Amino acid sequence: MSWNIECIVVGPIQCNCYILSDSISGKALIVDPGAESEDLLGFLQRKKFDLGAVLITHAHIDHVGGIEMVHKEFPSPVFYHAGDRVLYENLKMQAQFFGVTPGQLGATQPVVGDSSLEDNRVFSFSTGEVRVIHTPGHTPGSVCFHAQGELQAVFTGDTLFEGSLGRTDLWGGSYEQILESIHRKLLTLPENLKVLPGHGEPTTVGQEKSHNPFLV
Repeated sequence: MSWNIECIVVGPIQCNCYILSDSISGKALIVDPGAESEDLLGFLQRKKFDLGAVLITHAHIDHVGGIEMVHKEFPSPVFYHAGDRVLYENLKMQAQFFGVTPGQLGATQPVVGDSSLEDNRVFSFSTGEVRVIHTPGHTPGSVCFHAQGELQAVFTGDTLFEGSLGRTDLWGGSYEQILESIHRKLLTLPENLKVLPGHGEPTTVGQEKSHNPFLV
């Protein structure tokens, strides 16, 4: 099997940054480089990946703060959903919510970024693909990424966690929307599909369908 998924936890808020790579071609995609991290940068430099894109599940500071660090060393397109443009362009405003500066969260304001992610957009990858699933609720532009190929997984950002779901009390959040997104777009995926969330431990669609107290 040539596909690999690595997880490096970055920043004070402990964001899961995922690297999906193909060991044969060297091609890679990164999901949510949430903070500047020597561990993340060192890993990427050692592997010498051919980085095709940086994919953002949503534009909260702890998921986008390391974009500039990665882009400086590995210039490649960065994609996020237009529904989160206000968040994406205002990391200082977001940091003030925590009473800190972006730097104290290991974050730098991104100056690159393409807000063209849309539902069902497909990124070809090696012998498979990564499909965008728009899942508003945590933020208006929250998306998940369904990887289909040698490995099957869905990167859920802060939409769905093991035994929980994303908070909806921040700007643009909606509890009704996040429940609808999860039920209509995530719980309809195969039950054995691995769920890789933005924080915490992995789970499966079936596990959350059966045991998540917010969903049963």
